[in-house]
Amino acid sequence: SFPRLTRRPNLNNMASIVQGLSNAMLGPPGAKQPPYPGKQYLIGGNWKCNGTKESVAALVTTLNNAGDIPPWVEVVVGVPAIHIGTVLATLRRDISVAAQDCSATGFGAYTGELAASMLADFGVPWVILGHSERRTNQKETSALVAAKTKQALDAGLSVMVCVGETLEEREAGKIDAVVLDDHMGALKGKFSDSEWARIAIAYEPVWAIGTGKVATPEQAQAAHVAVRRALSELFGDETARQVRIQYGGSVTPDSIDRLMACPDVDGALVGGASLSAEAFSRIVEFTEPSALSAPAPREATARVCVSCRNALGESPVWSERDEALYWVSAVEGELWSWNLQDAPYKIVPRFGTTLGFVALRGGAPGSLLLGGEDAILALDRGDRAARVLAVPPAEGNTRPNDGRVDREGRMVMGMYNNFHRSGASEGADNAGLYRFDASFEYEELLDYRFRVSNCCCFPADGRMMYFCDTPTRKVYAFDYPETGKPENRRLVWTQPPTWPGGPDGAQCDAEGFIWTALNGAGRVVRINPATGELNLVVHTPGCPTPTSCTFGGPDLDELFITTAARPEGGQLYRLKVPFGIKGLPEPEWNGEKLVM
Repeated sequence: SFPRLTRRPNLNNMASIVQGLSNAMLGPPGAKQPPYPGKQYLIGGNWKCNGTKESVAALVTTLNNAGDIPPWVEVVVGVPAIHIGTVLATLRRDISVAAQDCSATGFGAYTGELAASMLADFGVPWVILGHSERRTNQKETSALVAAKTKQALDAGLSVMVCVGETLEEREAGKIDAVVLDDHMGALKGKFSDSEWARIAIAYEPVWAIGTGKVATPEQAQAAHVAVRRALSELFGDETARQVRIQYGGSVTPDSIDRLMACPDVDGALVGGASLSAEAFSRIVEFTEPSALSAPAPREATARVCVSCRNALGESPVWSERDEALYWVSAVEGELWSWNLQDAPYKIVPRFGTTLGFVALRGGAPGSLLLGGEDAILALDRGDRAARVLAVPPAEGNTRPNDGRVDREGRMVMGMYNNFHRSGASEGADNAGLYRFDASFEYEELLDYRFRVSNCCCFPADGRMMYFCDTPTRKVYAFDYPETGKPENRRLVWTQPPTWPGGPDGAQCDAEGFIWTALNGAGRVVRINPATGELNLVVHTPGCPTPTSCTFGGPDLDELFITTAARPEGGQLYRLKVPFGIKGLPEPEWNGEKLVM
């Protein structure tokens, strides 16, 4: 049971609460307890009074394609009443819908009210009650909030009950009186143990919302300890352990990991950030607290080796046949080559089209395959012009972006939504992943579409394929049979929410680990696909935008990293890979052999 104190904890004395109560209740500092058995962390998004038909549809579409939700997280979005029907009908089933309020009355002559039983009849499982904005703007009392909560529970709904103090109340030292006596005290004697199982408490430090004053994780933990203590004193130890306490003070992707590492923080109620599907997804994908104790990955630093000033360097490949590295500068339509001995150079001519990838082509030295926006091209050493082999798949607003030759010598090419950030196809999943040989009968490999193809690579035996739709920030593995399409998709790794950008180009090493450039985060990471743990982090100092990587050199023990010029970069980076790690020989596209 919870230890009894001789006096109520003072919320204004944050340090004493953290040191005293947290240790007494939940063990040594930093020891995150697992959720109560059968309980998940609860991440709620409150859209407040925002959204048009168009913007809500776009937000739902992006959430639907945001990737898997971690199994330890329950996700709920609070939707304006007028949009509830649309969101219920179109939102993915593993995200629940909440109303933002309900009445304290049932059916009857209550013009403008929304009864909890109506929400239940409509299939709405959650409701948010007592939000600070309603307590302030609509003058809702704690007694009214308790009455609404009772109506919601009687109708079968689950409830997030919001509590918290304003800046004036905090500075006046009234935190105990407001949060513990008034907000929490009004709930006393109203609900059974089974009903408490459907209640979450959302602590809102109102003074930290929109004021520029940010609560630290230590302050959040201290407040949550006091709320849990109040639950214990008012409703019993079992209720105190069972009820999830969410933090609701300006939660962002940058703050979520530290907040969720606090022993008494069981989730978050997210405001403005929930209106951005990508920001909200990053919050949902917070680092599970038990993973924070994993050993830190080793680190290394790559250095600039070629000052090529590429606008968008991409797709590096090492040819053992040619003893040379090739890469493209995509938007400029340039192809570069370097044998590590002489000066690197641009291969003439420019190709007059955006180049998404370069691959090795079977045949004489210097034979290459290029993926252009307008054409798939072949180039031989000494050619003054490339040969057009085929046109890419006809898809609106897309171009080839990322590709690798598989271990059977077939080209696997992913597409890119040119306007995935803005324009006619903003946010649309309209790009596909294709495989082709010399027949150029494009075989679409996945049963879903995406926005930005990246991370396509294969280990030594070729029976696995890795892939990422960059905006989701998730790297997946697929079984890759010798014939037939990839199958059995499973999540390998999710980029931490505190790291900006997303996974870009990737390569496998001889041990089967994945190396992916994190464009925006200024690093390349080595991922263990069996555990999802990072084994090594390679930094690109001075450049936050690495775009892809590959192994090269005579012993395949050097890592080459292409970069983008914006905001700073565009150079080629190089690292002598430590710890005896080596790469794999790059396969050649055997299309020319098939033609013969």
